[in-house]
Amino acid sequence: METTAPKTGYSGAVSGTSTVGSSGTGGTSTMGGSTSGTSTMGGAAGGTSTMGGGGRFEANRTADSAHGSVDQVAQGAHDTVDRIAAKAGPAMDRMRSAASDVQTTASAKYDDFINAEWVETARDEVRARPLAAVGIALAAGLLISRLL
Repeated sequence: METTAPKTGYSGAVSGTSTVGSSGTGGTSTMGGSTSGTSTMGGAAGGTSTMGGGGRFEANRTADSAHGSVDQVAQGAHDTVDRIAAKAGPAMDRMRSAASDVQTTASAKYDDFINAEWVETARDEVRARPLAAVGIALAAGLLISRLL
């Protein structure tokens, strides 16, 4: 049984039922949309939306297109990771070399500082007058804490 929807300016049913080429029952509308009921394309209606053979082809084509897009994005991400890794390796080598140079220089400066003549003189004075050394250290600590 085929019925037509009232002429409202678009090809769908506004209310009620409209079936075009389907053998269904119960509030169905095909191809054009409706504000009530369910939509069917080329199949029997029983409260669900179904697609015929042409819809499956379209769904497969859309899925293939999406799969291709995902593959392109994955390949782009892989290429980006490869480029970053190629640049990161030499940068890490330069950083290791710079750190090694800093360690060597700091070690040499530390050795020069410890072996300086004034350090030996200060050690001798602390050994000769330990209470005076503690008093001087305490006064210096208080002065620095007041400044900060």
